Amino acid sequence: MKILLTILLSSIYLNALGQKGLYVNSGAYLFNDNTSITIKNGSFVNDNNVVLNGGSILMQGLDGNSYSLEFNTPNTINNLELYGTSTFSLSGTLIVNSELKFNDMANFHLNTDSHITLSSNAKIIGESNSNTITGENDTYITTTRNHTAGETNTFGNIGLEVFNGTESMGTTEIFRRYGSINIDSNTAVNRYYEINPTVNTNLELDVYFYLLDVDLNGLERSNLAAFRSTDNGNTFTNEGGTAGESYHSLTNINAFSLWAFADSAVLNLGNAGNPIETIQIFPNPSNSLVTIKNIKTIDVISIELTNPLGQKFNIELLNENSFYVQDLSEGIYLLNIKSKTGNTTKKLIVKK
Repeated sequence: MKILLTILLSSIYLNALGQKGLYVNSGAYLFNDNTSITIKNGSFVNDNNVVLNGGSILMQGLDGNSYSLEFNTPNTINNLELYGTSTFSLSGTLIVNSELKFNDMANFHLNTDSHITLSSNAKIIGESNSNTITGENDTYITTTRNHTAGETNTFGNIGLEVFNGTESMGTTEIFRRYGSINIDSNTAVNRYYEINPTVNTNLELDVYFYLLDVDLNGLERSNLAAFRSTDNGNTFTNEGGTAGESYHSLTNINAFSLWAFADSAVLNLGNAGNPIETIQIFPNPSNSLVTIKNIKTIDVISIELTNPLGQKFNIELLNENSFYVQDLSEGIYLLNIKSKTGNTTKKLIVKK
């Protein structure tokens, strides 16, 4: 049962210092798990060493103005819902146990030195190009989850989605970080990822890295490539990938580390000595049209599709390096691509 919170004015002040909002002084006890509080067109300021313990906050910004949540010490709540047309900002550390949820056209911004931790069962709901989470340099969202090979995992909708794979990563720490990393003196997008798995070899995972339009930092999404660093951002290799509508996809990733995104022309691909290996197929999995990416149409000589037993299946290569798979049964197939620069084989998953 939800409880409407009633608070003694000796502990909490409204309209303090001429600002609209709820202000909690040191020593006040505010929350328990059943507490639900709504703040309409105002800010929430937790002063000094007050510690929240569960409960839910609904921030309603109906007038389009900007409002804030301010925490001087790390605080834990079950749910945070952002509603309306306002931009809300976070100052401090917030731990979310269940949901960080968007409604209407609200946006959320992480101020300097702020971050959000999603507990093991928490998730972000409703984030989109209309409901954004942005951040100052070095702010982040983090979570730690278990990963099992063959299962799709969104890690609480933090922005990374992995599926398929042959090796379980086990306990995996994910950071969605904000700020633009320079790659070979070139600007990258304003979101990057750090992934720290327990097992980090022979993963063979397919991955979506989600990027909102607001993250792109003036770069063209269609020109982006994924760049990987294994030395904390000092050097990078271009890993290619394929730009989707709101994400960047890669296939057969064998290990994780730090991943950023910049114009594909910034660096030669890490295996530029054999450019055929930069080819990607998209979407994958698919049940309809599949396209071969990162190679010119005129450079593809032929394609051949087989299953792991060596059985061949008839497919026709169309214009723009595309082919249909809707008549195939669900399963794993091997696509052999013969081109002017060499041959490569890609794993293709057909999923109805």
